Formats: sequence, structure tokens, C-alpha cells
Amino acid sequence: MAALEAAPRPQTRAPALPPGPAWPPAVQAALWAIRAPQLTRAAHARFGSTFTLRLGTSPPVVVTTDRDAARRLLTGDPLTKRHGNDVLRPMVRDRSVLLLDGAEHLARRRLLLPPFHGERVQAYARLMGDLVEGELDHWRPGEVVAVLPVAQDVALEVILRAVLGISDAAERARVGALVEDLVAYPTGRLRRGVRRREPRRRSGIPGRAGELAQTLATLPSPAVLTFFPEIKGRENLVARRWWTLRDRVDALLDVHIEAVRADRRLAERDDVLALLVQARDDDGRGLSTADLRDELWALIAAGHETTAATLAWATQRLAFAPEVQERAAAAVAAGDRRFVQALVREVLRLHTPVSLAAVRILDEPFEVDGHLVPAGTQIAIDGPNIHLDPELWPAPHELRPERFLGDGAPPYAWLPFGGGARRCIGAALAELEVEVALTAILRRFRLLPAAPRPEAGARRAIVLVPHAGGRVRLAAR
Repeated sequence: MAALEAAPRPQTRAPALPPGPAWPPAVQAALWAIRAPQLTRAAHARFGSTFTLRLGTSPPVVVTTDRDAARRLLTGDPLTKRHGNDVLRPMVRDRSVLLLDGAEHLARRRLLLPPFHGERVQAYARLMGDLVEGELDHWRPGEVVAVLPVAQDVALEVILRAVLGISDAAERARVGALVEDLVAYPTGRLRRGVRRREPRRRSGIPGRAGELAQTLATLPSPAVLTFFPEIKGRENLVARRWWTLRDRVDALLDVHIEAVRADRRLAERDDVLALLVQARDDDGRGLSTADLRDELWALIAAGHETTAATLAWATQRLAFAPEVQERAAAAVAAGDRRFVQALVREVLRLHTPVSLAAVRILDEPFEVDGHLVPAGTQIAIDGPNIHLDPELWPAPHELRPERFLGDGAPPYAWLPFGGGARRCIGAALAELEVEVALTAILRRFRLLPAAPRPEAGARRAIVLVPHAGGRVRLAAR
């Protein structure tokens, strides 16, 4: 990535896109899908804080680490801020809060927020803790365990129970299999087969073999095809199987939603779906089945993947940082949550699950880093590279939880959940779930490296995960 060709810099103050890599758009889309961190780091080194990417046949996107630009994009009147999430439409659906704008977006957030605050969040976290403890009962000192698939199973189980309210284990297994097939397309069925053969000792695929497998699995997935709308279309042979899976998930969710509506004990239920079915806006209107289905899918697809990835990265980092691990274990033994909470935030800084903190579409020309970006342009805040800025975070690649024990992050310098009026609704729950899971693991085990070096990142759908599944060797504590 060292040799990036530069487009000529603009010579006038007329609105113009900043320069960026001159590779063909198809190459940029593939690099974004399989090596986004390396691509953006190389582009920043060549072009500075702001550059333009051209990904496939999608519109160009300006990428920036300028914190003043981030402030202006994330603040101000939310009714005038247009999202730039249309590229995610096939995955997160049309009526998700991620794809609503203006007053409709704010109204939907008001309906969605109550289940993700207060005692309800604590109840979901307790469920997470119980499920993690059940998994840990099967771990043994000396084993090598891939944390990612275990964390995915646990986080998905939390969503199936606490969000969808599915009490029947067989039904949860059926829904979970469909979710795996769709989110991990086209390798979901293969991964399930491996898990059935080794239901507890999920060792992942180590070394270069694992990295190659993750790369090959990414290429035909939505991570790349999303940037080629004409290929991702329902009528295209390449994407037909994916759409078939999506239709099956949608039909299943529609049936489940109607069953919850008809539940005579609906008012006694505390799962998220039951609460949303009963929610009403200021005019007394509730959410339609299509609205509920799209919100549920966004919670399923994004919620469990990001939580699982963060837990896997956390265990990987601790295995290679024994001093930090011992401080965290001591805090757990003393009942001091602050250090583990800081550790979770530090891991989110180092391994932000998604490649961009936020994307907006400009409604007027926008000044950033000496460029006047034209109205109508997509502009993205590059959170992961802000998180690695040595001026903001000394020794940025080191695991130092104490950064978050004092005053916390500088303004607009820590954005794993986005920011402003569109900040992730489930942020508090995600942090708490990882804290609870880490606490349970550190109480029972010491984590040792399972390989000579930490795992590289690979993309699973839109989330960056350890390429071999976050493999660690267990030792008794």
C-alpha cells in the first residue's frame, strides 16, 4: 500500500473532491472489503487527513480524520443531517432507524431507546453473564479456544431471548442458523458444520491458513458486493442465494412479530420486541410489522457481531499483555468495575468494530482540511484512524486502559459508536455485555497466546474480527 498514486490537487476554491487513490474503483472496493485499515492508513500517509475513495460503482466518499469536521458533522440541527448509510440498505433494510432521516429518524429513536436503558440493560447483561458462565464450564486449562465463535453464539442467544423473546430452544436454534447463514454468507453453513463436529473446543483456523480463508470468504460477501448495486440486485445470479436467505429471515420475523402481537400476556413480557409492539408515538401510532422487522434485523445483525468481535479482540490483546491482564484480574477479584470498564473502552479504541464512525451526505459545500467539498457528497468520519492518532493517544498501538480512568477521551477522539443524534442506540448495552463476559473469563482463567503474534483483522460482513477467531490458550487462575 506504500505506493499510492495521487490525483492532482485542486488549484481553485471551487467545490471539488479531495485527491485520493487512483486505483480502479473495483480494486478500491476489494481493498476496502479485505484490508480497510491498511488502505486508509496508506491513504492518510499519502494524502493527509482527508481523501476521496471510489468504491465500485457507488458514489465517491470523502474520508476524513479532521476532528473539527467531525464536530460539525455530528452536531447542529439533526433535522438537517442526512445519513450516508444507503450502501447498507440491502443488509439493514429500508425502515431501520439507520436509514431514516430528519423528524422520522428522531421519532423512531424515541420509540427504540427505552428498552436500552436502566434496569432493562442490567437484565440483558445478567443474561449474558449466565450464558458466558455456562460456556466457561466446558473450558479446560491447556486448551486453545477461539473466543469469537463462542462470543457470537452467546451474543446471538442474548438477542434471541432478550430482543425477540423466543423462549423455545428449538426455535432459537432455527432462527440462529438462518441468521448465521445470512450474516456470514457464503460461509455460514460451513462454520456451523465445524461447530457441530467440535461443539465446545472451537479452535478456529490458525495462522496464514486462517487469514487466507477469511480473505477468500470476504470476496463474494456483501462486504464487497455492496459497492456494486447492479451485482447485488435481487435479479442477479451471483446474489440470488443471498436474497433467498434474506427472504426466509424476513418471513420468519414477520410470523414471529404477529405471534407476539397476538400474545394474550403481551403486557407481562419484558423482551425488546414486546416493548416495541406496545410502544406508541405522540399521536398514538405504533410501529408496523415492516418497521419492527427492519429494526429487529438491524439489532440482530449489528448487535451480536460487534459485541462478539470486541470480546474476541479483548481476549487477544490481554493474552499478549500479561501485566494489563493481571491488573484487570486483580480489579475483578476486588470487585472494582472501573478498570474493566476502562479496558473495554481501550479495546474499542484499538479495535473499533466498523471501519467508519459515521457517514453524512452534505446539503451544502463543506470546508475540511483546506478542501471545499461539493454539496451532495458523502463524507465519512474515519474513527479508527482518529483512535490511533499519536497526538491524541500517546503510544497509540499499546493497550493502556488507564487512558479512560481519568477525564476520558478528548472531544471527538473516541467514536466507536458514532456520535451526535445518530449515535448507536445499543452502545451502553454493548459495553456492559463485554464487561460482564470479560469479568467472568478473568475470574476463572489466565489467557496466554496461542500463536507467536496477534491475529490480523478480517472482515465478517461489516465488522472487523480476528482472522483466526481470537484464539487463546487457557491456564488456570
